[in-house]
Amino acid sequence: MTDAGDSHYFARRPSARSRPREIEAEVRGQHLSFVTDRGVFSYGRVDPGSRLLAEQMKLPDEGELLDWGCAWGLLGIVAKRLRPELRVTMVDINERACDLARENLRRNQVEAEVVCGDAEAALAGRSFDAIVCNPPISAGRQVVLAMMDHAARALRPGGEFWMVAATNKGAKTLRRELEARFADVERVAMRGGFRIYRAAGPINREVEHSDE
Repeated sequence: MTDAGDSHYFARRPSARSRPREIEAEVRGQHLSFVTDRGVFSYGRVDPGSRLLAEQMKLPDEGELLDWGCAWGLLGIVAKRLRPELRVTMVDINERACDLARENLRRNQVEAEVVCGDAEAALAGRSFDAIVCNPPISAGRQVVLAMMDHAARALRPGGEFWMVAATNKGAKTLRRELEARFADVERVAMRGGFRIYRAAGPINREVEHSDE
């Protein structure tokens, strides 16, 4: 899922030379404008998996939502435009992505918190009513499984984790991993080579050790 000619987007400081490109998109009835850049996921276009997730994700009316791995900000900005009462947090390890997300919030006249850094460390102790994520599959299976683990811990009671996965990049296996972490897992959409999963009811997977 890297952009051709770019360094891997799951990096704190991408080495790809900056070459900003503006795009416009219509998503869920919202006309949106974005700046994208090389070295950041989905350069110069709306990624079809992210679009499908943006179209399918069910948003709470209020509370806190996390856009995990926000890149230049599509999911968080769509969520905030559709549910102004939501408190939206967007996080990405890629510093260029974070700068783009802040700029795109301004362009689309919405406010959200942008956190730059490793989500598990940067958001330690925080919880959310909804988490949406297009995970960086090419960063490796262990990275994605760690994201699932943290999402299960960070969800508030009644919260939901929404994730997109490419069918040809292990979507069925990822569903089984979700089912090991959540009591309620549903495939809510499948289109264009992508599947959207909704997961709720985190399972306590910590092993309790007896002192006896």
